Amino acid sequence: METISFDFDRIGTEKDFYTTAARQLKLPEHFGSNLDALWDVLTGHISLPVKIDFINLTMSQLETFSDVIAVFEDAAGELGDGFVFNYSLKGL
Repeated sequence: METISFDFDRIGTEKDFYTTAARQLKLPEHFGSNLDALWDVLTGHISLPVKIDFINLTMSQLETFSDVIAVFEDAAGELGDGFVFNYSLKGL
């Protein structure tokens, strides 16, 4: 299973996240950089099986990116064992 890590020491804004996601997940150029487009690519574009880790999240980032985290959690529920998602707070 491929593991893809998003290091939130290097992600500060939504724009940073979507730029990183496009690169890390090898998304097409026409990726829409929004929650609906994110859902579409997670559930229909990326190669499975995959494990995705969000690391070094601060409490502030946990709040800022809560909708993004929810999309990844929903995708994990939808796709089952082929899609694993975890996140961890910085310092824990």
